[in-house]
Amino acid sequence: MPFAVFPCKRARILSFTDQGVADYNAPVLFDCGIEWNRTQAENLWQQILAILPAFDFAELSNMPEKIGNLINPLFLLANTENQANSHANILTRSWDEIQQSLVRPKAIRRKLRHLHELGNYEFSIAETPQEQQHLLEFMLHEKQQRFIETHVPGFDQYPEKAHYFNDATKAFQATDTLHISALKLNGEPLACMWGLISGPHYYGIMIASNLKKWAKYSPGHVLHYLLLQHLKDEGYDCLDLGVGDEEWKVQNCDLVIPLRCITVTPTMRGKLYLYQKIAITYLRSTSFWQALRPLKWRVLRTLQR
Repeated sequence: MPFAVFPCKRARILSFTDQGVADYNAPVLFDCGIEWNRTQAENLWQQILAILPAFDFAELSNMPEKIGNLINPLFLLANTENQANSHANILTRSWDEIQQSLVRPKAIRRKLRHLHELGNYEFSIAETPQEQQHLLEFMLHEKQQRFIETHVPGFDQYPEKAHYFNDATKAFQATDTLHISALKLNGEPLACMWGLISGPHYYGIMIASNLKKWAKYSPGHVLHYLLLQHLKDEGYDCLDLGVGDEEWKVQNCDLVIPLRCITVTPTMRGKLYLYQKIAITYLRSTSFWQALRPLKWRVLRTLQR
């Protein structure tokens, strides 16, 4: 069980070790022939609680029902909805069927022709650590630009997220599971996807595009289209875009992967933490907050300069 207890606002929070970075969370499972049911899962959970350090609030999020073909026992105990589901493209169908599941594939092909008229466009997979690092730097830069333009906190406020991708790039390079693809025009990256591979399953973790110069060519959508084609040709069975109900994922994916969450409040401090969390979530959903939030980050970044 990859758990950790973190201090937060005078409360001790039990969560998965990812602290919100991973798209999927689950126990490390072994094929031991166990057919998990709720009663067995509840018994396991009580044994886990008996040996865990003290905590006030537990939130075990982003949990899928299965890991491969194995049932996730914690999913059976989920008592709250996850903030979002995951979305994926199934690649075991014909290419024509895959294209039909996309929004406006003809428009994507037209944008590809327009890029071809501008020069030499290419879809490429980074093969060396140097090229992978170069594309990662491009992605982090473009992501930060989008954060600034949309007036939301970015890597300047949460540098640990950029550190994660730098460290993860080196770690997954060593295991040969890192897969960074790019759409380039005359050697210049227009869009990149940072992903991982596990057997025939591809996980797209982060996508970034240069929208300042190339927005009208929809480089992210074009890259997704070319990546689908590449993975289909290479015999992969799934392009998994992970957690998030963004409109472009919902519109361009044909598989929804439900995710669930376990929330536990064993102490009064934990209950107060949960009430505060619910109140903040509600506040952030109001039109007043939506109008105020961009102004907040615009002022903060102006002061930082």
